[in-house]
Amino acid sequence: MAKKIILIAGPSGAGKTTISEYLTDRYQIPRVITHTTRPKRSGESGSAYYFEDDDSFAQLHFFEHVKYGDYQYGSSKEGLERAWAKNDLVSLIVDIKGARSYLEALGDQVYFLYVTCSLDTLAQRMADRGDASDQIKNRLTGSELNELPEDLASCAHVLVNDDLQATYASLDSLVRKLQN
Repeated sequence: MAKKIILIAGPSGAGKTTISEYLTDRYQIPRVITHTTRPKRSGESGSAYYFEDDDSFAQLHFFEHVKYGDYQYGSSKEGLERAWAKNDLVSLIVDIKGARSYLEALGDQVYFLYVTCSLDTLAQRMADRGDASDQIKNRLTGSELNELPEDLASCAHVLVNDDLQATYASLDSLVRKLQN
């Protein structure tokens, strides 16, 4: 099987993490581990990030990276290669900018999964996880919806995640297709 990466993008609350965890738990599809220069938190395992200092971070080859406050975060070619060493099929949650970078760099090795759901489902999920009502309203009406841009629509596989069992069935079908 050729090496592939499933990129998972979509609005906050659409279910990206749930999908990523399902792929890992059910199919042992590893997540690409990303990098940060922030210090490891008390009790935090090393599986969430590769913890770097500014010098080691600067040596990496990034698909995307950002700076939040004093710390840098990014996903690298090196991190992808480490994940591919474990499995020919890996996944990564990205924003739209990250999806674009991976698609440009890796072309047909990318399966771009854009996860969305109805606004009612999205509002309910954000409320269930404790988001404030004004925050929910802003996300549902603002640019934070992380909408799928027209230029990426042709390469995106849209998954409407309103019914979790139907989503799992779609993912099962997707994995069978990608593994063959």
